[in-house]
Amino acid sequence: MATPDPITSAESRATGRWAPVVAALVTVVIVAAASALAGEAPPRLEVATSPTSTAVVESSAATSTSTAPSSAPMATTEPSVVRTKPTPSTAAARDVIATAAAIEPATPADAPVPDADNPAVVARPIPLESPPPPPPDAPPPPWAGSTVFTDAGYVSVEVGCAAGTDGPALDAFFAERVGPVLGWDYQHVYPLGGDRFVWIFQDTFVEHSGTATTLGRSGFVHNAALLQEGTCFRLLHRGSIFAPEPFEVGTGTRTLSTWFWPMGGELHGGQLHIVWAEMVKDAVDPTPPDGLGWHPRRTWIGTYDPVTLARTGFAPAPNSGAVPIYGYVVASDATHTYLFGNTFEQNLLREGGYWSGPHSATEVYLARVPRGQLFAAPMYKSSSGWSSDPRDAASILQRHWVEFPFQPRYIDEQWVAVSADDGYWGDALTVDVARDPWGPWTTVATGPLLPRGADPLMNTYHAHLAPWRDAAGNLVVTVSNNARNMLAHAWPRPDRYRPMAFAWPWVEAPPRPTPPPAPPPTTVVPPAVSTTAPSPTTATTVPSTTSTTTPPTTSTSTSTTSTTSTTTTTSTTSTTTTTTAPPTSTPESEPAPGEAGP
Repeated sequence: MATPDPITSAESRATGRWAPVVAALVTVVIVAAASALAGEAPPRLEVATSPTSTAVVESSAATSTSTAPSSAPMATTEPSVVRTKPTPSTAAARDVIATAAAIEPATPADAPVPDADNPAVVARPIPLESPPPPPPDAPPPPWAGSTVFTDAGYVSVEVGCAAGTDGPALDAFFAERVGPVLGWDYQHVYPLGGDRFVWIFQDTFVEHSGTATTLGRSGFVHNAALLQEGTCFRLLHRGSIFAPEPFEVGTGTRTLSTWFWPMGGELHGGQLHIVWAEMVKDAVDPTPPDGLGWHPRRTWIGTYDPVTLARTGFAPAPNSGAVPIYGYVVASDATHTYLFGNTFEQNLLREGGYWSGPHSATEVYLARVPRGQLFAAPMYKSSSGWSSDPRDAASILQRHWVEFPFQPRYIDEQWVAVSADDGYWGDALTVDVARDPWGPWTTVATGPLLPRGADPLMNTYHAHLAPWRDAAGNLVVTVSNNARNMLAHAWPRPDRYRPMAFAWPWVEAPPRPTPPPAPPPTTVVPPAVSTTAPSPTTATTVPSTTSTTTPPTTSTSTSTTSTTSTTTTTSTTSTTTTTTAPPTSTPESEPAPGEAGP
């Protein structure tokens, strides 16, 4: 991606925001003309500016323009979340719902500057009408003979096998059309036991006849599943081959109104549990760089039979809120199941706009339950320990400007995580490791995250770890790809809207920090008490020839003031010669008059 010129003032940003709108309108005309020449219905485009600007909506039926008064609050289906940085003292503010104020803060020095010429996608156009029927003389596609309807209510299609389960093999598999699927993103993979896994994707373009070559001629579902058995895969969705419906319809799906997207999940007690975010469409679609026109409203847990994937339950999560979603990632160690929390907020207008960052999705929270008990009341990681009150929760990590899509797993007795920095807005990958889910997390790698083929029209997001290591011990990383201008560059080229995969070297996490040793107990030693002052001399004694000592009868002492003195003492039984060294003690330590040295 070309490096943009820095935006140095709010005035220049305001001017630059009109560029995507003009470009989108030009694109509509070009695509509509091309569609007319090709005999296709022109695709639907939804583009909208901020609440104080003009919203443009174009479809094959009509074109409408509406202007919101500059004094009116943002028009949404429900009030917006006012962003306050969660701290132990302000954690309750995360759940405060109010109307977002129109704020234009000064450009922060650490905010990444969007590329005005190639902004990240915010208009995610999808076909709302059924695709046209295939030509009557079209030959059946290769997968037609494997298409069946299962007892669990799914359309099931065998879509082929990868050469292996390592990064390069999966990358080659996902780079091509996967049976009826032309493109999809936000891949999640959940173990089912043994060599069986289920992948669930977000927005998926499905076309069973095999005749469509563009997204505009495909059906659309908000989620779809890929059942992996060894290296082979089967597509699962509800509905029919002519009118596909999502794998998980939740409590009722209405395309681009209310739908369900997969979050974290695990297999416990013979049942697969998946956390789902209930998403709702906002009335206004933001323009670059203000995000996407929807937000999560509620958190649910779906329960499935791991053999048939039949749904056996669908209920609100114990903490069914979405600020944050606890279960954005689910991972377990030997004793607990951890629910990593993130707001997954991508409509930045709900938080004052792009320039009002860092936004709520840049913070990671943590809750836990006893291992496998996802319907138990969670305990929340606070600044001082664990609490049963979600208002005590404190973020364990905070990074970036728009979002921090942290994706940890517990693999081979350590924690490892990948993240696509700033998600849809960024272009770098970070790998972190830890011994405990709350950290400390150590960054062991970071660098550019290029799309497949280093295509400059594409972007990358949602880095995700497979729950296994390849034969060489490497991590298997998958990453979503899309075109930055999805309508112009991915609709005619579905290959730009497919995940990629690669291997990443395994790195051992540092050992847990060792607490500093306790200081030794303090012992007070009383000062020594001496009754005889030490002598400043060194004595050499010649032992007597007898063992009897008689007090001296006479004594002769000779001394000088030189640095060496000799004293001779004569007795009837012994002779002592003393050589005096230079004094090394204070006068108070010298022998008292009339006393001999020790």
